[in-house]
Amino acid sequence: MPEQFPEYSFDLPAHYRITVTGVLDSSWVERYWGMTSSLVELKDEPDQMVLVGEVTDQAALIGIMNAIYNFGHTVVSVERLLPDADPHMDDTQEET
Repeated sequence: MPEQFPEYSFDLPAHYRITVTGVLDSSWVERYWGMTSSLVELKDEPDQMVLVGEVTDQAALIGIMNAIYNFGHTVVSVERLLPDADPHMDDTQEET
């Protein structure tokens, strides 16, 4: 039987890992979104920024996605993290 995940609610906080192309200002990401960020330098590909942190609800997540888009960055991935997951490992519940 496949593993069952608890039902998710769009109006509750959850932890996410968001990967984007390019570089965002880390102090800005922390101040406005309350997320940590780290730069990933890739050979022969554009640098990527990984943002990790709690997002208050899916409306806030959409706001972050819109801001990233408006800044001219491409969203590579958005991952909802397991509650006890290490944000630097690939322990995710769902990908959107």
